[in-house]
Amino acid sequence: MSNKMYRKTVSFLIGLLLLMTSVLAMSAAPKEPTPNASNFILEDLNGVSHALLKYEGKVVLLNFWATWCPPCRSEMPSMQKLYETWDRDKFVMLAVNVNQDKVTVNTFAKQNNYTFPILLDLNGEIAGKYRIRGIPTTFLIDKDGKIITKIVGAREWKLEDIKRLVK
Repeated sequence: MSNKMYRKTVSFLIGLLLLMTSVLAMSAAPKEPTPNASNFILEDLNGVSHALLKYEGKVVLLNFWATWCPPCRSEMPSMQKLYETWDRDKFVMLAVNVNQDKVTVNTFAKQNNYTFPILLDLNGEIAGKYRIRGIPTTFLIDKDGKIITKIVGAREWKLEDIKRLVK
């Protein structure tokens, strides 16, 4: 084996060893506790206030969206179907519209026959609290107020998927 080939082989093995060591170190690190969802109070399209703490004991689907967002619009029909089929004693859906006025959001909801609660984050304060960088962004929150998962982007919402994530 030439000297050049030997150096390449040794360098490769050292790099591989460092990679394996860092992977093992990361897997051995203690897991961070599941973060609690930040409480908020927002009004819906009917002027009714909703506090997240009010829904403790239920699983909450918390979706941040806007009417101008094509991916948001594409997932909303499946959100409506989900809302119509699930047990409201166990589950809550809160669709938080970010930075849009009530008239625009209300018109959109009525045109599309959306009946799930739509809350208004008029100045984006709650979206900021949840560190929303893109929409749609959805959080699943367990019965104890802990965030189970954060999903960025549109999806087809199905009750079976949510139940699987909650378990």
